[in-house]
Formats: sequence, C-alpha cells, structure tokens
Amino acid sequence: MVVFTLSQSQERIPTGCVGLDKLLHGGFRRGEMTILYGEAATGKTTTVIQAATLAAKLGLKVIYVDSDHSFTQQRFQQIAKTGAHDASELIMLFLPETFAEQRALVETLENYVTPTLGVVIVDSMSSLYRAAFSKSASVFNLNRDLSRQLAYLGELSARSKVACIITSQVHARLSPPLGDIEPVARRAVFHFSRTILKLRNTPKPHVKDFLLERFDGSDVRSSCLVALTEGGLEDAES
Repeated sequence: MVVFTLSQSQERIPTGCVGLDKLLHGGFRRGEMTILYGEAATGKTTTVIQAATLAAKLGLKVIYVDSDHSFTQQRFQQIAKTGAHDASELIMLFLPETFAEQRALVETLENYVTPTLGVVIVDSMSSLYRAAFSKSASVFNLNRDLSRQLAYLGELSARSKVACIITSQVHARLSPPLGDIEPVARRAVFHFSRTILKLRNTPKPHVKDFLLERFDGSDVRSSCLVALTEGGLEDAES
C-alpha cells in the first residue's frame, strides 16, 4: 500500500494502490457516492478497509457501517501494519443486525459529522436489505427504505464533502446480456452513485479486474488489474 499526504488528496481519498488511484484520478472523490459491486471474493471489503485505513492515517475520521460483519481486527492490522493503533482511533465502526437498524443508523449519521470526517462506508448496502426482502410481504416499503437511505447518504456526502463508498452484493441479470451480474436493487444504487466500479475475478485467483463503468457522473469503460494480497490491494504484475 502506497502512503500519501493529505495535501496530495484534498479532493479525493486515495486507495493506496497506484493503478487504481490512476483509474480514479486520485482516489474516491469527496462530496459524492461511489459503489463497488461484484461477486464474493473480488476484493470489495479489502478495498473499503484499505480506503478507511489510509484516510485515518491522513488524520480523517471514518464512519464504517459493517452490515456484513466482515471487518475483522486481523484484516485491519494486516492492511494498516504499524499504524493500526493510531488509525483505529479515527474509525467509528457500526454493526447493524437488521435492515431496520441499518435504516435508523443511516438516518442519524448526521450526528457524527465533524470537520474532520472524510469517509463514510457502508459494506454492504444490500445484505440486510436482501435478508429482509426474503421475509417481507411489502417489497414496495423495502425498496422505498433503501432509496431513502441512498438519498440520505448522497446528500450527506455532498453537504459535508465526504467520500461515501458503498458496496453491493450481486445477482444474475434477468435482461440482456443474460448471464451477466448486476447489483442487488440496481436501479436505486445506480441512480444515486456518481462513480461505479465493477469488481471481477480473473483466471488468477489473487488478481482482480476493476472495471470503471461510471466516473463523476459520466459513463466510461476503463479498467485496471489489482492484486489482492495479505497486505491489501497492490498493483498486479503485468
């Protein structure tokens, strides 16, 4: 992981991976929402933990909503290395158990905003929604609640100039191209996300393809290869 200074990333939060930062023109932009989506083991959680760690090392506060309960102390220490203790002091970790708890938390995040807040992460936006979906008789209410959460996060990031990064699980598309994947609740998450990254597996298990589908509100299509290592994201050898 490459280390940066705050002066190099005032508008964007670097990922610590040179190739990915180049793809994102410096990192995750403050003041807008970015979504990462992809199948399991494509690096979504590692990416957001690394972004949170680097932001904290730059002296920025991080709100991390771990709806998947996938943020582990071991993984954090592997990525943060010697700076783990100091970085952990600036990361506020929340662990909602239900979609209703996630909704209540998202709607009160304003209470935690300070001038030093740099990043808000939700990993993942869709897991508790998906669990509630399987039990609920009112799909309309669930979709409305998810859209409200996304709208609130988008407004919070724009108003407070923080980078909001969300992840999403995926399912198979029911429309062409058949066999491809898309985020759960695609229409809602795409509507509110200014930047969209699709993470894909490659023939090499530790190498992931990060495909940029939307950047700062404009449709694009460019990608980079990233190595998923014990220490986090690194540039993949060509």
